[in-house]
Amino acid sequence: MRNRNSAIEAVIILNYLIADFVAGTIVFIDYRERYKLKKLSEIQLSAVERMCFSHLALSLFKLLEFWDRYHQLLPESHHADLKELNKKIRKKGVENFRNKVSGHILDKESKKPLKPSEIMNFLEELIGEHADTFLNWINNPSNNTYPNTVVSIVETIRNSIAQEYGITEDEIINI
Repeated sequence: MRNRNSAIEAVIILNYLIADFVAGTIVFIDYRERYKLKKLSEIQLSAVERMCFSHLALSLFKLLEFWDRYHQLLPESHHADLKELNKKIRKKGVENFRNKVSGHILDKESKKPLKPSEIMNFLEELIGEHADTFLNWINNPSNNTYPNTVVSIVETIRNSIAQEYGITEDEIINI
């Protein structure tokens, strides 16, 4: 598994995840500001919220999958940080959110759509006390310092893999 082609794949995946984390957080913040300025209705903001938080949950789940497939490529110095991050992701119920809210129209057990109150329970488990805390944990544009945000951890790991395997930007963008 520790080969250059796998490392290139890993770097490409991490690039996409960084973009997805940044997009999911920034879009929600932008649309929430539009709502505050009365440029959006509550229904419109609710739709954006569902889209962004589903997108973020799917991206967080992909990070769990990344560990399963590519952890051998990580420099040893980053193993503990990604393991700890994955533990937090699991604790937030990301897999349940993906399986029950984002990924399917019907609950597999009840064979019925989730009630709005059930969706809100999953959302509250995912984001915790406040959306801003969750968003800043993922991507804090004014303070993305390692290892305090998901983006900083993913960027640092991506850069470490790219450096260890001598991967150039051209190799991951123009393939």
